[in-house]
Formats: sequence, C-alpha cells, structure tokens
Amino acid sequence: MSENTQIPEQLKWHQRALLAGLAFFMRLWGRTLRYHWDADVQNVMDADTPPAVVIFWHNRICAGTIFYLRYFRQRRLATLISSSKDGAWLSGFVEKLGVRPVRGSRYNRGAQAVRDMITANSEGFDIGVSPDGSRGPLYDMKPGALKVALKTGAPIILLSLNHASAWRLKTWDRFYIPHPFSKIEVRLHVVALNEFSGLELEEAVATLKTRMDAITVDLS
Repeated sequence: MSENTQIPEQLKWHQRALLAGLAFFMRLWGRTLRYHWDADVQNVMDADTPPAVVIFWHNRICAGTIFYLRYFRQRRLATLISSSKDGAWLSGFVEKLGVRPVRGSRYNRGAQAVRDMITANSEGFDIGVSPDGSRGPLYDMKPGALKVALKTGAPIILLSLNHASAWRLKTWDRFYIPHPFSKIEVRLHVVALNEFSGLELEEAVATLKTRMDAITVDLS
C-alpha cells in the first residue's frame, strides 16, 4: 500500500503531517532494532506462503509491525484497529507506514470487522490481529482471528516478539517500546486448521492461547 493512501477524514492536515513525521521517525528508529530468529521464520513468511492470519499480542504491536515491514516487503499487511475515536489516529498512522487498517472491535462493528478482514485476506493481504486488543484483558485470546482463518482457509501464524530491553507503559497491556539498538527474539509457530477438526470454537481458541503462551516471554 502506498504511503499516500487516504487517512480518516476527521484528521486535519496538521494531524496528518504529524503522523507522517512520526511514521518517518519510527522507520529510522526501527532500523536500529536487532531481530534474531531461526530459518523457519523466513521460510514460513516467504513470497510463496498464502495470505495468512498473523496473531501477536497487543503490547508487541510496535516491534511486530516494524519487523513485518522491514523483512517481508514482498507481502501486504492489513490489521484490525479499534473503531473508537482514538483508533482514528492509529488508523492514520499505520496507513502512513503502508499497512491497511480494518476498523472495528468487539464493542463496535465486530461482525463487520470480521467480514472486512475476510475480504482483505481474499485480496491477498496478510491479516495482523492482536486478539487481546484493544482493551484487554491482557493475553486474552478472542475468537475473531480464528473465525477469519476458518472462513478463508488461511494459515494461522502465531508470532511473538520477545524483548531483551524495553520501556513498558503503564497501560492495561504494559505496552512495550523497545530501546534503540536492543535485541528482540522472534518466535513463530504455524497452526494447521485441520488441528481444529471436531473442536468447538471455545476449545479451538483455548488451543491457540496455549500455543501462543508457549512462545511468549515477558521482561521480568
């Protein structure tokens, strides 16, 4: 997606200019981060992998977005963003980075957001979902991402960005802002949809959470 993609109309010109500046700064700062991963990560996310549903926790959105845009430029990413007023800023910001926003949340437009994510996936976009966003609880696996995968047949990729050094905000998710030049360990797990055969939705979601918890490491 082009950096010139339109952002929400409720943002004024000076707000759009501010977002453009922040996006430029984030790209520069992101290039200082040192990501470490094994060969399986690159193999899974190469150009031949079908459009996937990529799941990562809300407090790692910063490192996750930078990682994706830095190393997988051959792929396109859409991500779910809250339909709240604050979400307009984040929507405009990710568009400046080259990510397609899908507006919605469990509190508002949830069903429509799932349909929009299915549409984006069918158009060739990977779908980035933070299943515990946008208001928590922390590390709570909600079913939206799994619903999209089951509807589209898209592979599910669990992605964890584990920080060696970072600031943590006093928000509900203890949001991570990695220190410049810090190390981030990338862990990835692919889940085959046939693993959910015969399972109720709640059981399948619980399975996903168990797998995600197994690759998640928090700073002490």
